[in-house]
Amino acid sequence: MSEEADKLFRLIRDGGTMATDLYSLCTGKELGQGCSRLVFDFALDQTCVIKFETAGGSFDNVVEWDVWNAYRFDKRMSKWLAPCVSISPCGSILIQKKTTPIYKDRLPKKIPRVFTDLKETNWGLLDGRPVCHDYGNHRIFNGGDLYRLVNADWW
Repeated sequence: MSEEADKLFRLIRDGGTMATDLYSLCTGKELGQGCSRLVFDFALDQTCVIKFETAGGSFDNVVEWDVWNAYRFDKRMSKWLAPCVSISPCGSILIQKKTTPIYKDRLPKKIPRVFTDLKETNWGLLDGRPVCHDYGNHRIFNGGDLYRLVNADWW
């Protein structure tokens, strides 16, 4: 890293005007929040959202990134996931494809057994099909039949 790039990095890291401007440039409307994250429209690409990890130790952004990268080429699993586009080096910021709200009657009756947090707002529509856009909690790496569909008990 050049000396000037290092100086710029320190200005952003230390907060102040540069960090505030960068935040303002990247974030649009606040879309929601969970236990550990805030989600906004991604102002630089309206087809995406930007997720900020706000609670230490939860690593939901990293989990979603890892799940997406493990299954992005697996047609049977990737069709259920909102794609992740990019993640910051420490995982505190995630860019993910944006879904549109889904109505209860469009929620799938059966889903892969690996999804555990069946809150209706964790799902949306992408290209007209239901996908999970909040899959930080799951059983994907726990073994067993990954693709087995089970009845969805939405809440």
